[in-house]
Amino acid sequence: MYKAPFPKAQSILVLLSATVMTSFAQQVAVKSDFSKESVVIEQSISKMVFHNDGTYTQEEHVRVRIQSDAGVRQYGVLPFSYLSSIGNVEIEDVRVIKPNGSVVTTPKDSVQDVSPEIYRDAPMYSDLREKHLAVKGLEPGDVLEYSACWNIEKPLIPGQFWTSFHFARSSVVLDEQLEVKVPRDREIKIKSRTIQPTVREENGSRIYVWRTSNLESQSVEEQKRTQAYSAIRGLLPQPDVLISSFRTWEEVGRWYETLQGEKIEPSAEVIAKAQELTKGLLDDDAKLHAIYNYVSLRYRYVAIAFGIGRYQPHAAREILGNQYGDCKDKHTLLAALLKAVGIQAYPALISSLNGVDPDVPSPGQFNHVISVVLKGSTRYWMDTTPEVAPIGYLVTALRGKPALVIMPDNISFQPTPASPPFKSEDNYTVTAKIDSDGTLHAHVQGTDRGDNELFYRYIFRRLPESEWKDFARKSFYGARLGGTIDSVRPSLPDKTDEPFRLAYDYTLKDFSEGDKHQFVIPLSPFNIPEINDEDLSRQAPLWIGQIGESQYESRLLIIA
Repeated sequence: MYKAPFPKAQSILVLLSATVMTSFAQQVAVKSDFSKESVVIEQSISKMVFHNDGTYTQEEHVRVRIQSDAGVRQYGVLPFSYLSSIGNVEIEDVRVIKPNGSVVTTPKDSVQDVSPEIYRDAPMYSDLREKHLAVKGLEPGDVLEYSACWNIEKPLIPGQFWTSFHFARSSVVLDEQLEVKVPRDREIKIKSRTIQPTVREENGSRIYVWRTSNLESQSVEEQKRTQAYSAIRGLLPQPDVLISSFRTWEEVGRWYETLQGEKIEPSAEVIAKAQELTKGLLDDDAKLHAIYNYVSLRYRYVAIAFGIGRYQPHAAREILGNQYGDCKDKHTLLAALLKAVGIQAYPALISSLNGVDPDVPSPGQFNHVISVVLKGSTRYWMDTTPEVAPIGYLVTALRGKPALVIMPDNISFQPTPASPPFKSEDNYTVTAKIDSDGTLHAHVQGTDRGDNELFYRYIFRRLPESEWKDFARKSFYGARLGGTIDSVRPSLPDKTDEPFRLAYDYTLKDFSEGDKHQFVIPLSPFNIPEINDEDLSRQAPLWIGQIGESQYESRLLIIA
């Protein structure tokens, strides 16, 4: 276990004093009333120490005042995440200070080592673990102090390190500190988006210290709501601090190239499959479509994140046999099959969450791999991960963004297409009649091309036919005036070279007694993001979706 560079008793006394807050926190606290907050984090200190070999340690010391039962529920069980393949985390101290000054210490022998709840039902294999510790004796009015230390002994890349840091937003924090220590003689890229650090040097190290506070808490749900537009477009804010030992993007690209290396070379099995898929096809376009459709449609996406496996794909022959893989695996199989028929495909590293800061070269800025094929001066972009995406189609979060394209003779950022490779349009025709008894019968026939198309392909590929009516009832009822949906008939989700088609019947009884004889046919909703109050005063343009065309036609016959 890693030991802090000062005795634990001293660290608790200096960093997490049970009787007084730091002067910084006191100065902040007098400016606001936080009595309605469930918790107030009086002090949060994170210390990272990086070494030239890529190993590092991280300490976390927190002091939080619990002000309600909601705060007890929030902090009643402390989770500490770690990657088991590269290191471990040790919970060093957890104690509760009562209003009368008495102290309740939580024994560390009750720590539970579990897999994160988010991964238990998700299609993902990961070495991410969590250590949970139930806090003993915690009640409203108490002060909770805890310390933990992460020790990373097996870096993903020997000799390199990178990290990012977000300052707190979801809770009031009176005093938040981040200290990063790096070798003084090492060229390190560091960038701060919000506040700037103080810098000092001592004992062969360069030490950066950030200090801030957060006086207005914003729940995770509220943050998601206010950032909804940015999330859809993959343009969430960058971390507050980015750190990397990589000097250039060329270094990042060459490193990934070595990981891919022989994994992408077509084996005998891969060559045989490529020949089978392209038999009788004479031009490269037809071969490209056949191989893309095979990898995209027939290989299910399963996230795999074990150690270096977060970045390194499996060998193409393994993926061929597994019939599943993550984004980098699916690119590797696609590239190997294409290579077997004389077509070169290259990996492009990209983020689906936010943009890339060009000033801090780091693998940590990417979370996705897509494929690029060059034909003359034209780039063909492909993403096999969604499984039912038409060739050349990229989801909204990947459009118009820089991607690091890795070729043997060139590694550079290239912008992805800002729009789909075809016109986005939705066309629906409603043919209805009202019988003499007042019953409305409507038949709906529609086609979708674009973002709605991908959504419907994805849903109908996964839902059994027995659930189609229920899905249609929940999705297409519009004004929900009642009625039933029957005979839901989607086109085959795998036919991605043509628009998606959907038909269904709608019946509404007793229409003659309806409110003012009005009805609403349950059609597909427009995917315009919700407009929030704060959007009314925006200075920047408000993005409301991809440019496209929607056409609805209704025909009604009334039988006397």
